[in-house]
Amino acid sequence: MKSSMKQREMQLLWEVHRTGSVTLAAELVAMSQPAASALLRDLEERLGFAIFQREKRRLRFTLKGAALLPDIANALAALDSLSRLTAALRADAPQRLVIGSVASAAATLLPPALRRLRESAPGMEISVRTAMSVEIERLVSESRIDFGLVVRDPSPPGPGQLHVAALTLCCVVPVGHRLSRRKALDMVDIEGLPFVSLGRQFTVGSATARLLEGAGLSYAPAVEVMHYSTACAFVRDGWGVAILDSLSRQYAPDFGLVSVPIRQSPEMALELLWSPLNSRSAMATDLALFLAYP
Repeated sequence: MKSSMKQREMQLLWEVHRTGSVTLAAELVAMSQPAASALLRDLEERLGFAIFQREKRRLRFTLKGAALLPDIANALAALDSLSRLTAALRADAPQRLVIGSVASAAATLLPPALRRLRESAPGMEISVRTAMSVEIERLVSESRIDFGLVVRDPSPPGPGQLHVAALTLCCVVPVGHRLSRRKALDMVDIEGLPFVSLGRQFTVGSATARLLEGAGLSYAPAVEVMHYSTACAFVRDGWGVAILDSLSRQYAPDFGLVSVPIRQSPEMALELLWSPLNSRSAMATDLALFLAYP
């Protein structure tokens, strides 16, 4: 490059990528559309290569332009993290930690883990958002949250992620159900029973479908839900059994239910995610330790 990119230029490029519109991007960075277009033309001239292909008033990133986006995202995340940290230090304000979590972990592992973390950093303000794993991963990648706790298929270790626990499938049944005293179940034990499941768009729902179909059974839940507590509520109301992840051992008793492991279950991973450039990344090891799953 003939010269480095400025923060506003990076912000404008990122918003063009995110919105697909120079007009919308200009609004988001508080510029007029003509000024934004002029800035982009000047930037291309200064960099010495085309960032966009211009087609009938539309801009499409060239291969070279698209190659800039990952580093722009990292740079903006680092600048945002630094800005928040310096603002907190300047105001002597308490640190604020924002965590995204799948609902099952938020209701079981997260409260005691955050209590221990807060003991090591008194006065820290904590905000917890529950969402699907894919949404949490996006929020982490955009540095809109400090940490994410997700359930997904096992993956090789990499930067910005720590394995917290291996999860498997369990069958949640009412106390006194004929399956409630079993130490473990095979899919044949569930055959013919009405069941409640998370949707296929969830890692747990997808694993349930694979397990059933691998055993020659159909994935045909009596009711498909989006939340573990909803599944438990339907079981308590007599809709059948529920197939959930093994964290259910901790929350099923709150509904008067019991959880029985399922043999030959696909393995899933509970993982802690963060941006390595986030100023809170130093807390990752402690948080993963506090989340340690028995």
